[in-house]
Amino acid sequence: MSLLSVKNLRVTFDTEAGRVEAVRGVSFTLDRERLGIVGESGSGKTMTGRSVLRLIRPPGKIEADEMTFDGIDLLRASESQMRSLRGPRIAMVMQDPKYSLNPVMKVGAQLTEGLRQRDKVSKADAIAKAIDALNAVQIRDPQRVMEAYPHELSGGMGQRVMIAMMLIPNPDLLIADEPTSA
Repeated sequence: MSLLSVKNLRVTFDTEAGRVEAVRGVSFTLDRERLGIVGESGSGKTMTGRSVLRLIRPPGKIEADEMTFDGIDLLRASESQMRSLRGPRIAMVMQDPKYSLNPVMKVGAQLTEGLRQRDKVSKADAIAKAIDALNAVQIRDPQRVMEAYPHELSGGMGQRVMIAMMLIPNPDLLIADEPTSA
């Protein structure tokens, strides 16, 4: 059994001008390996990643012949089941960190929040894991970055912070939307 199986994925949006097909007939399987989806701007790469996490909201519609993760039917999973998968099992690094990071929270608070709330990790252990994650993505001064606000970071550093944030729970699947853009 594969980790992720997507067969004939279609993402559509009903608009006043008619139906728009954002993704049409994408299929792939993924085990414990790397998969790159390449295409021009607007070809549906981001929509494909967001579909796996079921982050397409109305008027968008996700359809597929099959979309399973570790035996779980992602199309039929409840929202509660999807919340338990997002982050701990499937994580996605979004393309632009300035829209993904909370501008009024320090980076350290954002990196430790999930560990503290979801995993009930002590503050000291959460900080240690966050610093380890920042070191793993080659942030030179992780202590300084922990105390910074997102607007104080360069685009590339913000992207690495987002990667660190998604790596902290050690997900089974990491989706990186344009990982080299910043």
